Amino acid sequence: MSTHIPVVYAFARSGGTLVNRCLGSIPGNIILSEVNPYRSVISVEKQARDWFSLISDVECELLLEQSYAHKVHYLTTAAELSGKKLIIRDWVTVNFLDDVLGNKLLLASDLLEQELYLTHYGFTICPLVVSRHAADVYDSIIRTFRQFKALSVKDFGIAYLKYAEAVSRHPIFHYEDICQRPEFFIEKICKVLDINYSSSFLQTFFDFTTCTGDTRLPHESRGQKLKTIVPLSSNTDSEPYMAAVQDENCRKANELLGYVY
Repeated sequence: MSTHIPVVYAFARSGGTLVNRCLGSIPGNIILSEVNPYRSVISVEKQARDWFSLISDVECELLLEQSYAHKVHYLTTAAELSGKKLIIRDWVTVNFLDDVLGNKLLLASDLLEQELYLTHYGFTICPLVVSRHAADVYDSIIRTFRQFKALSVKDFGIAYLKYAEAVSRHPIFHYEDICQRPEFFIEKICKVLDINYSSSFLQTFFDFTTCTGDTRLPHESRGQKLKTIVPLSSNTDSEPYMAAVQDENCRKANELLGYVY
């Protein structure tokens, strides 16, 4: 079986959940949501069993003790045997921001661990980046996550620049563009990842909730409430937004991610 695997990188609050829902709602695609060799929001085997019925209870138990690489290989093979494409949405934030879970135990490595790990074990990854303007990312992180209420713009800027430097060599799609022309850009994303595409996602993405991110926040985000894909206005008057606009590292990260001033 093939060891080729599509990987989507999206920093927290960058549109990863929207793209996840669009790709996942297309028949023939299975997308594992926010998983990483270091830590996953929900383990790959539980997502495969509970959300997609890709494996049985017995298989899930057997995979619990296996390495991340073995799990991904097993699930890739299972997806292929069922005629489907397996996609990984990386939980890349855990590799670039400390204390993602709010327990002061997780320290960022500042590395694309998904890529390093899978390529080390023989996988050929097909990577793609979903990015968002740094000021919008920082503003949304501060508003959304309790553990990051005190995250300074300096610390965020340093982390976001390291992330941008790590992913800038891969194909980049701007969240802002996707919201403007969803059908055009989701089709392009599917072509880059070599996965299934159908314009039916425009009608079905809202009902696709078997993923992490916005769908599991205590309070609905602005995007989560919308049944159509439309651009969201920036909170340009907020202190975090204005601080990020003025931060030099945020500016450099934006440039690496293809934003033109």
